[in-house]
Amino acid sequence: MRKNFFLIIFSSLFIPLSALAQTAIHGTVIDKDTNQPVSDVIVQYGATSRDYVYTDTNGKFSIRGNSEDIIYFQCIGFKTKSVLKTVLQQQPTVALELNPVSLNPVVISPYDADMLLSEVMLNTKEKLVTDQPIGYLLHFLQMKSTDSLQNEIYLKYTTTLSQKQLKKDLKKERVPYIYNIIDIRRLQKTVTPTSELYGAEYHASYLFTFGKSENNETTRSYSSDSSLIILQIEPLKDKDGWASGEVRINKDDMTISSIEIESVDSILDLQTYKKYMGKKVKALRKVGRFQFAKSNGKYYMKECYTYYKFRAIDEFDREEDITYYCDVNCIGTVDPKTIKKRQLSGFCQELFYFPDSTLSEFWNADSSSNTDWQNYKYTGELNLGDNTPRSNGVGYYLKKSMFAIPLFLLLLLI
Repeated sequence: MRKNFFLIIFSSLFIPLSALAQTAIHGTVIDKDTNQPVSDVIVQYGATSRDYVYTDTNGKFSIRGNSEDIIYFQCIGFKTKSVLKTVLQQQPTVALELNPVSLNPVVISPYDADMLLSEVMLNTKEKLVTDQPIGYLLHFLQMKSTDSLQNEIYLKYTTTLSQKQLKKDLKKERVPYIYNIIDIRRLQKTVTPTSELYGAEYHASYLFTFGKSENNETTRSYSSDSSLIILQIEPLKDKDGWASGEVRINKDDMTISSIEIESVDSILDLQTYKKYMGKKVKALRKVGRFQFAKSNGKYYMKECYTYYKFRAIDEFDREEDITYYCDVNCIGTVDPKTIKKRQLSGFCQELFYFPDSTLSEFWNADSSSNTDWQNYKYTGELNLGDNTPRSNGVGYYLKKSMFAIPLFLLLLLI
């Protein structure tokens, strides 16, 4: 009897820990445009076909706490969205974007696909906002399978694109953004060598690429309102393609509306390990997407999302999985006085170099210090003014010559 009593007491000590590990994750799914709840959304939380739930009439759902790292949300009429589990635990509201019905799908040749993609990439670069700082908010998470701690960092920064430099580098793959820091703060920090970020970039200065079109099957279709050309890209078997995805093109000016790219796990599994910083490294999963928006006839990056998962093996054959998630959203124009002179490289490694610049929660859009952000949040428009380049007028040259006129008169007197 006494033995059973102690057994019951001993077992009860572990009940809270077990219950904590299984704590359910609750959330709500809404329409991104209307903010109304979306019902009957499939919430896929596990690896098997049975690991899913539906949202109720209020858009609410509940899933197990020990779900997979990435949760998928799917609903007819909306674009599929993937959300990191740790992010969902902190931000339980998921906004789905409408997915226009595509019509008249047809497979196009690799040559036509390459020509079309080259055209829209060049058109988009030519129409980017230049010589105007644009503000962005970054949320970064990094986790390791061998460590219960994680890195969580918020960064507010600006991008500026010189029209002169853009014209010079127009046909280069990289867009020559200049990044400047405004604020940075870490909510959680663990000691993680920066080499384990494997060259991760947090801003889409490189437009995502699917590789050569000859390695993929490209299907072209149109949105139901004919405003978008939609390219669906799938890798061909026994070729070097590694990702599937979608490119949405604005039909009126042939520019990029959005790009989504996701690795095919079975193809990445076949890739060999590469040596990097004393370890053997292999990518297990890559997900990326970004979207452009238009203001005063010019385009700018509205949002960018990347998710990478790597496996590293050290010299003692110890394995660990390292994942990072980076979500970047435009916050509109910013007060130039808040921009610090320190420039950034655009790579995640540097997020560990800077000390916290503030204790305030600057990522809160309703903060009194974010008036420009609030305006952008409600209007969705950047306050760019007239971005059309023009020649300098007579007044400009008169102003420049103000100091030369007295000197000229003095020379005449002499």
